[in-house]
Amino acid sequence: MDKVRILVVEDESIVAKDIQQTLIRLGYDVPATASSAPNAFAKLEEYDPDLVFLDIKLKGEQDGIHVAEHIRQKYDIPVIFLTSFVDKNTLDRAKVTEPYGYLVKPFNESDLQTTVEMALYKFKKDLQSRENEKRFANALTNVEDAILVTDMECRVSFLNPKAESITGFGNVSAQGMNLFKLIKLESDEYEIVNTDSLAKHMKQGDVLDIPECTITVLRDYSNIKASFVCSPIRDEKDHLLGYAIVITKADTPAKKTNTEVQPTVTPESKPAETASNPLENQVIQNSFFVKRGSMLVKVFLENIYWLQAMDNYVIIQTKEDQFVIHATMKDIETKLPSDKFLRIHRSYIIALDKISAMDEGAVVIKEKTIPVGKSYKEVFMNRINFL
Repeated sequence: MDKVRILVVEDESIVAKDIQQTLIRLGYDVPATASSAPNAFAKLEEYDPDLVFLDIKLKGEQDGIHVAEHIRQKYDIPVIFLTSFVDKNTLDRAKVTEPYGYLVKPFNESDLQTTVEMALYKFKKDLQSRENEKRFANALTNVEDAILVTDMECRVSFLNPKAESITGFGNVSAQGMNLFKLIKLESDEYEIVNTDSLAKHMKQGDVLDIPECTITVLRDYSNIKASFVCSPIRDEKDHLLGYAIVITKADTPAKKTNTEVQPTVTPESKPAETASNPLENQVIQNSFFVKRGSMLVKVFLENIYWLQAMDNYVIIQTKEDQFVIHATMKDIETKLPSDKFLRIHRSYIIALDKISAMDEGAVVIKEKTIPVGKSYKEVFMNRINFL
Protein backbone atom coordinates (compact mmCIF):
# COMPACT_ATOMS: atom_id res chain seq x y z
CA MET A 1 0.00 0.00 0.00
CA ASP A 2 1.39 3.42 -1.00
CA LYS A 3 2.25 5.82 1.77
CA VAL A 4 0.18 8.95 2.24
CA ARG A 5 2.11 11.84 0.66
CA ILE A 6 2.01 15.11 2.62
CA LEU A 7 3.23 18.59 1.70
CA VAL A 8 4.17 20.92 4.56
CA VAL A 9 3.82 24.66 3.86
CA GLU A 10 5.45 26.57 6.72
CA ASP A 11 7.70 29.66 6.58
CA GLU A 12 9.54 28.90 9.82
CA SER A 13 12.20 26.49 8.61
CA ILE A 14 12.79 24.88 12.01
CA VAL A 15 9.08 24.19 12.52
CA ALA A 16 8.72 22.90 8.94
CA LYS A 17 11.66 20.53 9.38
CA ASP A 18 10.34 19.27 12.71
CA ILE A 19 6.91 18.53 11.22
CA GLN A 20 8.47 16.82 8.22
CA GLN A 21 10.68 14.56 10.32
CA THR A 22 7.85 13.72 12.73
CA LEU A 23 5.50 12.78 9.90
CA ILE A 24 8.16 10.60 8.26
CA ARG A 25 8.74 8.86 11.59
CA LEU A 26 4.99 8.19 11.80
CA GLY A 27 5.11 6.44 8.43
CA TYR A 28 4.01 9.18 6.03
CA ASP A 29 5.83 10.32 2.88
CA VAL A 30 6.88 13.97 3.11
CA PRO A 31 9.00 14.64 0.01
CA ALA A 32 9.26 18.41 0.45
CA THR A 33 8.34 21.52 2.39
CA ALA A 34 7.43 24.98 1.06
CA SER A 35 7.98 28.35 2.67
CA SER A 36 5.83 30.66 0.52
CA ALA A 37 2.71 30.63 -1.63
CA PRO A 38 4.56 30.55 -5.00
CA ASN A 39 6.81 27.79 -3.69
CA ALA A 40 3.74 25.86 -2.47
CA PHE A 41 2.05 26.14 -5.89
CA ALA A 42 5.15 24.67 -7.56
CA LYS A 43 5.44 21.83 -5.04
CA LEU A 44 1.76 20.97 -5.45
CA GLU A 45 2.30 20.47 -9.17
CA GLU A 46 5.53 18.55 -8.67
CA TYR A 47 4.52 16.13 -5.92
CA ASP A 48 0.70 15.81 -6.17
CA PRO A 49 0.25 15.33 -2.39
CA ASP A 50 -2.65 13.55 -0.65
CA LEU A 51 -2.81 16.17 2.14
CA VAL A 52 -1.36 19.61 2.86
CA PHE A 53 -0.25 21.10 6.18
CA LEU A 54 -0.59 24.85 5.76
CA ASP A 55 0.42 27.74 8.02
CA ILE A 56 -2.39 30.31 8.11
CA LYS A 57 0.01 33.19 8.81
CA LEU A 58 2.28 32.44 5.86
CA LYS A 59 4.50 35.45 5.11
CA GLY A 60 4.36 37.24 1.78
CA GLU A 61 1.69 38.84 -0.40
CA GLN A 62 -0.35 35.65 -0.27
CA ASP A 63 -0.96 34.05 3.12
CA GLY A 64 -2.00 30.48 3.88
CA ILE A 65 -5.65 31.18 3.23
CA HIS A 66 -4.84 32.28 -0.33
CA VAL A 67 -3.01 29.00 -0.81
CA ALA A 68 -5.97 27.06 0.63
CA GLU A 69 -8.34 28.82 -1.79
CA HIS A 70 -6.07 27.88 -4.68
CA ILE A 71 -6.00 24.25 -3.52
CA ARG A 72 -9.77 24.14 -3.15
CA GLN A 73 -10.31 25.48 -6.67
CA LYS A 74 -7.70 23.39 -8.48
CA TYR A 75 -7.16 20.24 -6.42
CA ASP A 76 -9.35 17.79 -4.54
CA ILE A 77 -7.17 17.25 -1.47
CA PRO A 78 -7.65 18.02 2.24
CA VAL A 79 -5.94 20.91 3.99
CA ILE A 80 -4.97 21.12 7.68
CA PHE A 81 -4.22 24.61 8.97
CA LEU A 82 -1.29 25.21 11.31
CA THR A 83 -2.29 27.99 13.68
CA SER A 84 -1.12 29.91 16.69
CA PHE A 85 -3.18 32.92 17.70
CA VAL A 86 -5.36 34.27 14.88
CA ASP A 87 -7.85 37.11 14.89
CA LYS A 88 -11.52 36.56 14.17
CA ASN A 89 -11.38 38.01 10.65
CA THR A 90 -8.58 35.64 9.68
CA LEU A 91 -10.43 32.69 11.23
CA ASP A 92 -13.61 33.62 9.35
CA ARG A 93 -11.64 33.71 6.09
CA ALA A 94 -10.11 30.34 6.89
CA LYS A 95 -13.51 28.72 7.50
CA VAL A 96 -14.66 29.55 3.98
CA THR A 97 -11.91 27.32 2.52
CA GLU A 98 -13.40 24.34 4.43
CA PRO A 99 -10.23 22.90 5.99
CA TYR A 100 -10.20 19.37 7.36
CA GLY A 101 -8.55 20.30 10.62
CA TYR A 102 -6.64 22.82 12.70
CA LEU A 103 -3.42 22.10 14.54
CA VAL A 104 -2.54 24.66 17.18
CA LYS A 105 1.14 25.39 17.85
CA PRO A 106 2.88 24.04 19.82
CA PHE A 107 1.72 20.45 19.27
CA ASN A 108 3.05 16.98 19.98
CA GLU A 109 3.48 13.87 17.87
CA SER A 110 0.20 12.36 19.03
CA ASP A 111 -1.73 15.50 18.06
CA LEU A 112 -0.07 15.45 14.66
CA GLN A 113 -0.98 11.84 13.88
CA THR A 114 -4.54 12.14 15.19
CA THR A 115 -5.19 15.25 13.11
CA VAL A 116 -3.83 13.61 9.94
CA GLU A 117 -5.84 10.41 10.35
CA MET A 118 -9.06 12.25 11.18
CA ALA A 119 -8.63 14.54 8.16
CA LEU A 120 -7.95 11.61 5.82
CA TYR A 121 -10.94 9.67 7.18
CA LYS A 122 -13.32 12.64 6.88
CA PHE A 123 -12.05 13.40 3.38
CA LYS A 124 -12.64 9.78 2.33
CA LYS A 125 -16.20 9.86 3.69
CA ASP A 126 -16.85 13.18 1.92
CA LEU A 127 -15.66 11.70 -1.37
CA GLN A 128 -18.00 8.75 -0.91
CA SER A 129 -20.87 11.06 -0.03
CA ARG A 130 -20.28 13.22 -3.11
CA GLU A 131 -20.09 10.14 -5.31
CA ASN A 132 -23.34 8.78 -3.87
CA GLU A 133 -25.05 12.14 -4.40
CA LYS A 134 -23.80 12.22 -7.98
CA ARG A 135 -24.99 8.69 -8.69
CA PHE A 136 -28.34 9.40 -7.05
CA ALA A 137 -28.82 12.57 -9.09
CA ASN A 138 -27.86 10.69 -12.27
CA ALA A 139 -30.38 7.98 -11.44
CA LEU A 140 -33.15 10.53 -10.94
CA THR A 141 -32.55 11.97 -14.39
CA ASN A 142 -34.05 8.79 -15.85
CA VAL A 143 -37.31 9.10 -13.90
CA GLU A 144 -40.23 10.24 -16.05
CA ASP A 145 -41.90 12.31 -13.30
CA ALA A 146 -40.78 15.73 -12.10
CA ILE A 147 -38.86 15.45 -8.82
CA LEU A 148 -38.03 18.44 -6.65
CA VAL A 149 -36.16 18.40 -3.33
CA THR A 150 -36.39 21.26 -0.86
CA ASP A 151 -35.29 22.08 2.67
CA MET A 152 -37.74 22.67 5.54
CA GLU A 153 -38.35 26.26 4.38
CA CYS A 154 -39.26 24.97 0.90
CA ARG A 155 -36.03 26.29 -0.62
CA VAL A 156 -35.13 24.23 -3.68
CA SER A 157 -31.96 22.11 -3.53
CA PHE A 158 -32.54 19.79 -6.49
CA LEU A 159 -34.57 19.58 -9.71
CA ASN A 160 -34.41 16.63 -12.07
CA PRO A 161 -34.65 17.31 -15.84
CA LYS A 162 -38.42 16.81 -15.88
CA ALA A 163 -38.82 19.36 -13.07
CA GLU A 164 -36.56 21.76 -14.98
CA SER A 165 -38.81 21.37 -18.00
CA ILE A 166 -41.98 22.06 -16.00
CA THR A 167 -40.71 25.02 -13.94
CA GLY A 168 -38.63 26.64 -16.66
CA PHE A 169 -35.64 26.86 -14.31
CA GLY A 170 -32.39 24.90 -14.40
CA ASN A 171 -31.18 22.91 -11.42
CA VAL A 172 -28.44 25.47 -10.71
CA SER A 173 -30.52 28.62 -11.26
CA ALA A 174 -33.31 27.30 -9.00
CA GLN A 175 -31.02 26.66 -6.04
CA GLY A 176 -32.30 28.42 -2.94
CA MET A 177 -35.53 29.64 -4.54
CA ASN A 178 -38.76 29.09 -2.67
CA LEU A 179 -40.81 26.30 -4.24
CA PHE A 180 -43.90 28.49 -4.33
CA LYS A 181 -42.03 31.17 -6.26
CA LEU A 182 -41.76 28.57 -9.03
CA ILE A 183 -45.23 27.07 -8.93
CA LYS A 184 -48.68 27.75 -7.53
CA LEU A 185 -50.66 24.69 -6.45
CA GLU A 186 -54.46 24.57 -6.30
CA SER A 187 -56.94 21.77 -5.71
CA ASP A 188 -60.60 21.54 -4.73
CA GLU A 189 -59.79 19.61 -1.56
CA TYR A 190 -56.72 21.47 -0.32
CA GLU A 191 -57.43 24.86 -1.87
CA ILE A 192 -54.07 26.64 -2.24
CA VAL A 193 -51.01 24.80 -0.90
CA ASN A 194 -48.24 27.03 0.41
CA THR A 195 -45.17 26.83 2.65
CA ASP A 196 -47.19 27.01 5.87
CA SER A 197 -49.77 24.38 4.95
CA LEU A 198 -47.04 22.07 3.64
CA ALA A 199 -45.06 22.45 6.87
CA LYS A 200 -48.17 21.61 8.89
CA HIS A 201 -48.62 18.31 7.07
CA MET A 202 -44.93 17.44 7.31
CA LYS A 203 -44.74 18.14 11.06
CA GLN A 204 -47.51 15.62 11.52
CA GLY A 205 -45.42 13.10 9.62
CA ASP A 206 -47.92 13.00 6.77
CA VAL A 207 -47.40 12.36 3.10
CA LEU A 208 -49.38 14.99 1.24
CA ASP A 209 -50.99 13.25 -1.74
CA ILE A 210 -53.16 15.32 -4.09
CA PRO A 211 -54.29 13.07 -6.97
CA GLU A 212 -55.73 15.94 -9.04
CA CYS A 213 -54.61 19.54 -8.94
CA THR A 214 -53.81 22.52 -11.09
CA ILE A 215 -50.21 23.70 -11.08
CA THR A 216 -49.52 27.19 -12.35
CA VAL A 217 -45.97 27.73 -13.54
CA LEU A 218 -45.22 31.24 -12.30
CA ARG A 219 -42.53 31.90 -14.89
CA ASP A 220 -45.04 32.04 -17.74
CA TYR A 221 -48.37 31.41 -15.91
CA SER A 222 -49.07 28.26 -17.90
CA ASN A 223 -51.30 25.64 -16.23
CA ILE A 224 -50.65 21.93 -15.80
CA LYS A 225 -53.10 19.28 -14.66
CA ALA A 226 -51.16 16.87 -12.49
CA SER A 227 -50.90 14.86 -9.30
CA PHE A 228 -48.75 16.20 -6.47
CA VAL A 229 -47.09 14.07 -3.79
CA CYS A 230 -44.90 15.53 -1.06
CA SER A 231 -43.05 13.33 1.42
CA PRO A 232 -40.84 14.25 4.38
CA ILE A 233 -37.09 13.62 4.14
CA ARG A 234 -35.63 12.53 7.47
CA ASP A 235 -32.15 11.73 8.73
CA GLU A 236 -31.11 8.56 10.50
CA LYS A 237 -32.37 9.97 13.81
CA ASP A 238 -35.77 10.70 12.27
CA HIS A 239 -35.24 14.48 12.25
CA LEU A 240 -37.03 16.31 9.43
CA LEU A 241 -34.58 17.66 6.84
CA GLY A 242 -36.85 18.73 4.01
CA TYR A 243 -39.33 17.55 1.41
CA ALA A 244 -39.27 15.32 -1.66
CA ILE A 245 -41.92 16.30 -4.21
CA VAL A 246 -43.14 14.29 -7.18
CA ILE A 247 -45.29 15.91 -9.87
CA THR A 248 -46.91 13.64 -12.46
CA LYS A 249 -48.65 15.25 -15.40
CA ALA A 250 -52.23 14.09 -15.87
CA ASP A 251 -51.52 13.20 -19.50
CA THR A 252 -48.69 10.86 -18.39
CA PRO A 253 -49.88 7.24 -18.50
CA ALA A 254 -50.06 5.70 -15.06
CA LYS A 255 -47.09 3.50 -14.35
CA LYS A 256 -47.60 -0.08 -13.33
CA THR A 257 -45.14 -1.14 -10.71
CA ASN A 258 -45.19 -4.75 -11.82
CA THR A 259 -43.81 -3.78 -15.21
CA GLU A 260 -40.80 -2.12 -13.64
CA VAL A 261 -39.73 -4.61 -11.03
CA GLN A 262 -40.77 -8.24 -11.19
CA PRO A 263 -40.74 -10.96 -8.53
CA THR A 264 -38.79 -14.14 -9.05
CA VAL A 265 -41.16 -16.75 -10.38
CA THR A 266 -41.03 -20.10 -12.14
CA PRO A 267 -42.38 -20.57 -15.66
CA GLU A 268 -45.34 -22.49 -14.22
CA SER A 269 -46.39 -19.55 -12.07
CA LYS A 270 -45.94 -16.88 -14.74
CA PRO A 271 -49.23 -14.98 -15.35
CA ALA A 272 -50.96 -15.71 -18.63
CA GLU A 273 -51.08 -12.05 -19.66
CA THR A 274 -47.27 -11.82 -19.94
CA ALA A 275 -47.58 -13.10 -23.48
CA SER A 276 -48.98 -9.70 -24.50
CA ASN A 277 -45.69 -8.00 -23.66
CA PRO A 278 -43.07 -10.73 -23.24
CA LEU A 279 -40.02 -8.43 -23.02
CA GLU A 280 -41.31 -6.16 -20.26
CA ASN A 281 -42.64 -9.03 -18.15
CA GLN A 282 -39.86 -11.53 -18.68
CA VAL A 283 -38.53 -12.88 -15.38
CA ILE A 284 -35.35 -14.82 -14.81
CA GLN A 285 -34.75 -16.75 -11.61
CA ASN A 286 -32.78 -14.82 -8.93
CA SER A 287 -33.07 -11.55 -10.87
CA PHE A 288 -35.55 -9.00 -12.13
CA PHE A 289 -35.70 -6.28 -14.75
CA VAL A 290 -35.69 -2.58 -13.92
CA LYS A 291 -36.61 0.20 -16.31
CA ARG A 292 -33.87 2.69 -17.12
CA GLY A 293 -35.14 5.12 -19.70
CA SER A 294 -36.42 3.01 -22.59
CA MET A 295 -34.28 0.01 -21.65
CA LEU A 296 -34.86 -2.90 -19.27
CA VAL A 297 -31.80 -3.68 -17.18
CA LYS A 298 -31.40 -7.02 -15.40
CA VAL A 299 -30.55 -6.79 -11.69
CA PHE A 300 -29.33 -9.91 -9.90
CA LEU A 301 -30.53 -10.28 -6.32
CA GLU A 302 -27.05 -11.31 -5.19
CA ASN A 303 -25.70 -7.90 -6.25
CA ILE A 304 -28.18 -5.85 -4.20
CA TYR A 305 -26.84 -4.21 -1.03
CA TRP A 306 -29.89 -2.28 0.15
CA LEU A 307 -33.11 -0.61 -0.99
CA GLN A 308 -34.15 2.84 0.18
CA ALA A 309 -37.59 4.45 0.01
CA MET A 310 -38.13 7.93 -1.38
CA ASP A 311 -41.78 8.88 -1.65
CA ASN A 312 -43.35 6.67 -4.36
CA TYR A 313 -39.92 5.56 -5.54
CA VAL A 314 -37.42 2.99 -4.31
CA ILE A 315 -33.67 3.34 -4.79
CA ILE A 316 -31.90 0.02 -5.39
CA GLN A 317 -28.21 0.10 -4.47
CA THR A 318 -26.16 -2.65 -6.05
CA LYS A 319 -22.46 -3.42 -6.01
CA GLU A 320 -21.71 -1.23 -9.01
CA ASP A 321 -24.82 0.81 -9.75
CA GLN A 322 -27.95 2.53 -8.48
CA PHE A 323 -31.49 2.28 -9.88
CA VAL A 324 -34.66 4.27 -9.16
CA ILE A 325 -38.00 2.51 -9.68
CA HIS A 326 -41.60 3.64 -9.27
CA ALA A 327 -42.80 1.38 -6.44
CA THR A 328 -43.49 1.28 -2.71
CA MET A 329 -41.41 -0.45 -0.05
CA LYS A 330 -44.40 -2.58 0.90
CA ASP A 331 -44.76 -3.84 -2.65
CA ILE A 332 -41.02 -4.51 -3.01
CA GLU A 333 -40.84 -6.25 0.37
CA THR A 334 -43.42 -8.85 -0.68
CA LYS A 335 -41.49 -9.61 -3.86
CA LEU A 336 -38.02 -10.11 -2.39
CA PRO A 337 -37.07 -13.52 -0.92
CA SER A 338 -37.43 -13.26 2.86
CA ASP A 339 -34.47 -15.57 3.51
CA LYS A 340 -32.12 -13.04 1.88
CA PHE A 341 -33.69 -9.63 2.54
CA LEU A 342 -35.12 -7.97 5.64
CA ARG A 343 -36.80 -4.64 6.27
CA ILE A 344 -35.05 -2.99 9.22
CA HIS A 345 -36.44 0.54 8.93
CA ARG A 346 -39.46 2.13 7.29
CA SER A 347 -37.08 3.48 4.64
CA TYR A 348 -34.65 0.55 4.27
CA ILE A 349 -34.58 -3.09 3.20
CA ILE A 350 -31.16 -4.73 3.41
CA ALA A 351 -29.46 -7.83 2.03
CA LEU A 352 -28.60 -9.84 5.14
CA ASP A 353 -25.46 -11.38 3.68
CA LYS A 354 -23.99 -7.93 2.93
CA ILE A 355 -23.84 -6.80 6.59
CA SER A 356 -20.22 -6.15 7.60
CA ALA A 357 -20.87 -4.80 11.12
CA MET A 358 -23.89 -4.15 13.33
CA ASP A 359 -25.34 -3.36 16.72
CA GLU A 360 -28.91 -3.01 17.96
CA GLY A 361 -29.27 0.47 16.47
CA ALA A 362 -27.61 0.22 13.06
CA VAL A 363 -25.92 -1.97 10.48
CA VAL A 364 -22.97 -1.19 8.23
CA ILE A 365 -23.03 -2.24 4.58
CA LYS A 366 -20.40 -1.10 2.09
CA GLU A 367 -19.26 1.59 4.58
CA LYS A 368 -22.82 2.98 4.80
CA THR A 369 -24.45 3.09 8.23
CA ILE A 370 -28.14 2.16 8.01
CA PRO A 371 -30.40 2.71 11.04
CA VAL A 372 -32.53 -0.05 12.56
CA GLY A 373 -36.00 1.31 13.36
CA LYS A 374 -37.44 0.70 16.82
CA SER A 375 -40.42 -1.24 15.49
CA TYR A 376 -38.14 -3.48 13.42
CA LYS A 377 -35.43 -4.06 16.04
CA GLU A 378 -36.85 -7.18 17.71
CA VAL A 379 -37.45 -9.01 14.44
CA PHE A 380 -34.02 -8.00 13.19
CA MET A 381 -32.16 -9.17 16.30
CA ASN A 382 -34.10 -12.45 16.37
CA ARG A 383 -33.25 -12.99 12.74
CA ILE A 384 -29.56 -12.35 13.31
CA ASN A 385 -29.53 -14.60 16.37
CA PHE A 386 -31.24 -17.30 14.31
CA LEU A 387 -28.55 -17.05 11.67
